[in-house]
Amino acid sequence: MIPIVKPTEMEQEIFELELDSFMPDMALDAHAHMWAGTPTYGEASELSPWTEEDMTVAKFRELMTDFMPGRTFGGIMLALPMGAHGLPPATHDTVTFQAEHIASEANPDPLCGSTMFISPKLDPDYVRQEVQRLNINGLKCYHTESERRPTSDSDIPEYLPEEFIRIAHDFGMTVTLHMVKPRAVADPSNQHWIRTYCEKYPNMNMVLAHAARSFNPVWAMEGIASLKGLPNVYCDTAAIGEVGACEAIIENLGHDRLVWATDFPLTHWRGNYVAFGNTHFWVGSDYVHDDKQDEYVFHGLEQLRVIKQAAWHQRLNDSQVEDIFFNNLGGLLDMTG
Repeated sequence: MIPIVKPTEMEQEIFELELDSFMPDMALDAHAHMWAGTPTYGEASELSPWTEEDMTVAKFRELMTDFMPGRTFGGIMLALPMGAHGLPPATHDTVTFQAEHIASEANPDPLCGSTMFISPKLDPDYVRQEVQRLNINGLKCYHTESERRPTSDSDIPEYLPEEFIRIAHDFGMTVTLHMVKPRAVADPSNQHWIRTYCEKYPNMNMVLAHAARSFNPVWAMEGIASLKGLPNVYCDTAAIGEVGACEAIIENLGHDRLVWATDFPLTHWRGNYVAFGNTHFWVGSDYVHDDKQDEYVFHGLEQLRVIKQAAWHQRLNDSQVEDIFFNNLGGLLDMTG
């Protein structure tokens, strides 16, 4: 269970001293999770892994402004990854239950977009019908729905079939892709399928989660240049703990292809992802036992530090920083500040 907790005095001080003057007044989160509480049917009774209450737009804003005060937040409200983190696999019932909640929360809000989880197990015609009925803005997939074992070795079409990309193209939607394979965006198969989908379906905008899943920045440094020339590819910064991946994206694709994101509610974990060798690891108070237990801070703050460092190293001006936090994603979702 992920604790939803209040910031400490130290966390408040870090934001005030390091980040308050850097972060724009308005911010759109390209990767914020939203969920409904306890459904009334069978196997979906565990659909709320973090709280027993529904996560609403109002609650999301309250929790974000707790440690980033004075900001107005919005963004893409992502469905939970079915089949992962103890959640049941995707069915028409479980997916629709979450999509209805997200749409009811996000669609009336001018700064929020709604999403629906998709899986190869779902009928594409059903997904198309629900996208139209609920006025869904984006699709979200996850590798745990692949038939391959281990699912972390899956090719993209094994958990994101082309039929769903076609739906996103037809309705001008975003598709949030958490790619897998050991080297993520540096893997030739991932590069091939991203380019194939984006070139064939130009009215679909693909958001590559976690800086093209470059928790280890070496993967972005090696692979992100392969995606040059694709105007419908964006990279979100969700849960990225080191600056190298964001710098590689800015240098190769441009700052206008980077969108701020948090992986909320992971913002409220205390710790950070660190890279070593050809992998990465979560270092935090729940996983590492040392004499610095009280020094870990919200992951959301560590992520902001990464964006600030990347902006400084790349000599971005205030307007370009505002693009990353608001305008890039706002343009995709037809939002204005």
